[in-house]
Amino acid sequence: MLNDPSQEQGEASLTDRRREASRVQQVQRRRRVAFAVIAVLLLVVVVGVIGVGYTLVFVLPPQERVVSVNEVTYTRGDMVKMLRIRQRLIEDSGQRIDTSTDIFQALQLIVENEIISQSAPSIGITVSDEEVDQQIQATIIFQAGGQLAGKSDEQLDREFKELYGNFLNSSQISEDEHRDIVRRTLLREKVRQYVGESVPSVAEQYHVYRLAVSQEDEIDIMFTKYQDYVKNSTDPLLLHEAFKAVTREFSREAPELVRRGGELGWLPLGVLNDGDYDNVITGTELGKLSDPIPNRDQRQQAFIFMVSETDELRELAPVHHEELKTRALERWINERRREHDVYAVFNSDIYAWMIQQLGISTAITPSPQPTNPFQQFLGGN
Repeated sequence: MLNDPSQEQGEASLTDRRREASRVQQVQRRRRVAFAVIAVLLLVVVVGVIGVGYTLVFVLPPQERVVSVNEVTYTRGDMVKMLRIRQRLIEDSGQRIDTSTDIFQALQLIVENEIISQSAPSIGITVSDEEVDQQIQATIIFQAGGQLAGKSDEQLDREFKELYGNFLNSSQISEDEHRDIVRRTLLREKVRQYVGESVPSVAEQYHVYRLAVSQEDEIDIMFTKYQDYVKNSTDPLLLHEAFKAVTREFSREAPELVRRGGELGWLPLGVLNDGDYDNVITGTELGKLSDPIPNRDQRQQAFIFMVSETDELRELAPVHHEELKTRALERWINERRREHDVYAVFNSDIYAWMIQQLGISTAITPSPQPTNPFQQFLGGN
């Protein structure tokens, strides 16, 4: 029996359509697989970019080394923790941390305290756990003011733990990290007292007066008026009155110093601005006004000094004795520094990052920062 040609064509057409449908399904399946692969790859790229960005912004900066002394390393994160403790103590007293100076001082303290830590055992100085406990408790109780007055020992212990826990949380620092910082602070003070034993209680001193002027002031007229008052006299009482007169007319010093007639009092060398003006004090003739000397803290001002009398062996005021102990410690650290491999790095990026971190942890609404505070600190425009 012969096959019907039309039937055979229909069957062939049906087979072709099935093949085409199968091919289309395979193509669509491949496309879906391709789209899925592309989507996964894009997701991996996005997650990778986010991960890299997170690492660059949040993970790596705190781990970046800023200081090392021999084998001991300190990171940005370590420095921020130290600053946050100071920030919390300052803000609890109603003040604000000074980022233009405190950050740089923190870097210097890290270096100095590590040199002290590594050098102190050689002179037999250590700090016990009990001394750390006492210092922490004294600090927290002082910060609490009168809150703990009249409490029983049990209440004091309970409230101290609560206050200390709050302090650690607000400072974003662990107890071990805080105890280490306190230990180093106590060690520094012990070494300062040890080195300070070499500072005598008597020293040559100068009775110093000072006033501040700006470039726009009539400095020549002030010199003339002062000379008219003293008429080459070296009488300390007359010099005092003469300087008081020109101070109250011309000086731009703080009101309290102006009220005192510019009298700084009896000073040994090394205590006024860390000894920055010692050469002026020793080089100015008794009763004469010094040449205007730039004010190193306010460049638009200049200082004029006068020394009314000197005393070769005068007992040091307690505050000056302590300042000279601090100067002795600084010399001791500088001598020991040569025995250590010290590395320290600081730049505008680190400075900006530090300010950002302190802004996050502050309890006070931050004020706007200068456009380039690091450059401003260095005296740039």
